[in-house]
Amino acid sequence: MDDAEYIRLLTSQAEQANAFLSNARKWERERWVCQRLLQGLNIAYRSEEFMPAGQEPPDVLFRDARLEVFFVLDEGRRLNDEWREELQRRRSAFSLSQLVRRQARPKRIQAAQLLQRLGPTLRKKAANYQERGLDLSELDIIAFASLKRETLNLNSHFPPPTEYLRHGWRSLTLVGPTFVRVLYAHPDAPDFLRANLGRSIIFDVGVSL
Repeated sequence: MDDAEYIRLLTSQAEQANAFLSNARKWERERWVCQRLLQGLNIAYRSEEFMPAGQEPPDVLFRDARLEVFFVLDEGRRLNDEWREELQRRRSAFSLSQLVRRQARPKRIQAAQLLQRLGPTLRKKAANYQERGLDLSELDIIAFASLKRETLNLNSHFPPPTEYLRHGWRSLTLVGPTFVRVLYAHPDAPDFLRANLGRSIIFDVGVSL
């Protein structure tokens, strides 16, 4: 494969990423995160088991789980803008050398630091849903950590997510490109979450956005 063919391949991949991040494919992204969770927990599933809710929240229905998904990104980072820029870079490149970027090595952070990043979104969701009279104890939260400048030290201590438990969510799970961690699961939470409570499960292959 010569440079031109490889650039065309990279451009096609960027086009697919942009399409995947469009508003029209929001539910597909959320389902993808749920599938990553199940893969990490080694739970077999069929595509037809995933259903959109009639009215959000939740985002995705899977068996007895009512899954509400959100993304955790580096501060100031926007996936849509990032991939639009990358698509233009690849479309305008004439050689692979033009696409080379030097990036700093990701900083290793502690689990407690990553859990703090969930706060703004979870507080906002909790306040919004409570104002709407929704029952938070019926929602299973999945936070997908898609970080470029930082990486989680999986050997660090995961403190209890005390603040978030006060909101009343049924369960709270952290999913990353290479790991799954069920942070909290109420006795009424789905069995596959309760069975893996407190375990850090490592993926063989990392996948992110």
